[in-house]
Amino acid sequence: MKIFYILIIFFLNISNSYSKSYELEWTGDMEFTKSITYQDKSIFKIVHPKGYWKDSDGNFGNFSCLGWVKNIKDKEILEVNCEALDNENDKFWVILNRNSEIGAGVGVSTYIDATGKYKKLINKKCKYAINYFQTGFFYKQVC
Repeated sequence: MKIFYILIIFFLNISNSYSKSYELEWTGDMEFTKSITYQDKSIFKIVHPKGYWKDSDGNFGNFSCLGWVKNIKDKEILEVNCEALDNENDKFWVILNRNSEIGAGVGVSTYIDATGKYKKLINKKCKYAINYFQTGFFYKQVC
């Protein structure tokens, strides 16, 4: 029986070491379409990021997003909905959520819908990091 448990642990470790993570990188521009600034200097903005992406499976394409960002004191809270199209006309849709410091930060992306090869990602939650430069941004996600 002891050997049986050792074999199970051995095979689980092998399968975990061979499981491949899915990575996604975006590069784009951030357009702020409308904003409201309150007396306490808090800001509410409507954003429209768009650009290009590539993933760890060799796919690439473009994306367009629409969402909101709140800057309250040193915090940035956001919810942004994105649609991405790849080089084979498959699509996926994600919602980005973040609650961290203003500027570069980390958050969670949730796949809410997909076609073709991306259907396996529906309901998957992935961590992402984002950094900004002038009006552009760099995004990396790992699932």
